[in-house]
Amino acid sequence: MIQDDYFGQSNPSNMPEHFFWGALRLDLATAVRADIERQNYGMCPRYWYVDAHFRCTRCQAEYCFAAHEQRTWFEDYGFWVDAFPKHCPACRKALRQLKTTRQAYDATVTGVMRDGNLPAKRELATIIDLLYELGGDLPPRIHENRRILAKQLAEH
Repeated sequence: MIQDDYFGQSNPSNMPEHFFWGALRLDLATAVRADIERQNYGMCPRYWYVDAHFRCTRCQAEYCFAAHEQRTWFEDYGFWVDAFPKHCPACRKALRQLKTTRQAYDATVTGVMRDGNLPAKRELATIIDLLYELGGDLPPRIHENRRILAKQLAEH
């Protein structure tokens, strides 16, 4: 009697397609055995990691979510096995930088705009300029603060 290969347990080519939902293609030759004891899963563990190619939702570039990255995400970082990055590595890096820069802005804006000295105002203007460069969707208040800072800095 031939035993069923549930969810690709013994052969990565038998994994259901929905395991890599939205993937453009999979490279089964890169298959790496997973340690299911270290995974978070609801219904079914992922027995194999394989290079999976996706399209970035931000820049539309194709990127590879490599088998070794999946092992790190799912076994070391504790992500659920159904989680996949929506962005390419370059966009993930840019979005992290955008988040960090926005946090720096949020932490300093009130004090600097109220009674900050000239160097603090220059620094805040630099932070806002970096937010522009990183392409974040900025609320109108940030644009207004940049105009105010530009005027104040021009006076000195």
